[in-house]
Amino acid sequence: MPKCVVLHSTTAYSEAHRPVLREIIRLDPDLFAAVGVDCREWEAAMDWLCIELDTSGEKPGAFCNTTSHPDETLSEVIAFAEQWCDLKGWSRDVEVTEI
Repeated sequence: MPKCVVLHSTTAYSEAHRPVLREIIRLDPDLFAAVGVDCREWEAAMDWLCIELDTSGEKPGAFCNTTSHPDETLSEVIAFAEQWCDLKGWSRDVEVTEI
């Protein structure tokens, strides 16, 4: 399971995308970094999903660090996620999800 997930969006977030976020949180990443179209909303949706899963008891302790990168390129955000892994002392375990 990846330590960091970079979501590269080409479309605005909508409730129809919740299954994508649920699949990502199932992977239990330490970092979720969103870049691209509507990336701030993607980040907020992930935050709210973690809260919902935790408080409902569906996934107690559901949590991941989230960031959004509206003014950065995909390659810059991948480099950010790799540095995240470096700082944690992990291998560069970054998965990119395109949507």
